[in-house]
Amino acid sequence: MDPLSPKELEKLKYDLRKYPIRPHIGVGGLFIHKGHILLIQRKYDPGAHKWSIPGGHLKLGEMCKEGAEREFMEETALKANAKDLAGIIDTVIYDDQHKIKYHYVLINYFMEVIDERFSDDKRMPKLEAHSDAEDIQFVLLENISKLEITGSLRTLLQDLSIL
Repeated sequence: MDPLSPKELEKLKYDLRKYPIRPHIGVGGLFIHKGHILLIQRKYDPGAHKWSIPGGHLKLGEMCKEGAEREFMEETALKANAKDLAGIIDTVIYDDQHKIKYHYVLINYFMEVIDERFSDDKRMPKLEAHSDAEDIQFVLLENISKLEITGSLRTLLQDLSIL
């Protein structure tokens, strides 16, 4: 059997998330600054092309806060510390035959960004999306309902009385 190419390995990594035999653990980082929330546009399912907070899969042996910091850095290129727990969201997505297509337990933290561009009263810094994020934006909290956001983000913001 020939070894898989890097492209095939990457695709397989995302395919294994579908129809799981156990829940997956995701970690995310919620960063709110000057009335804005930092959002990424997801590149992959579940929730491809929708807006959410930076986050991803917890790696084996990784502590939750470390995973949230790593995922935040991978998608935003911003160094941050995971602080208090923002919320835990159960996400179960069914297919048309009512089979579980995705099942995640999402552990989200409030993030404290370590970047001098956020320490003064200047405009919001321009950021570039990285890793598996298609786009990145600071969105005024009052405008978030104008975006197509993931169900898990909607639940988190409702739980926090932000939405």
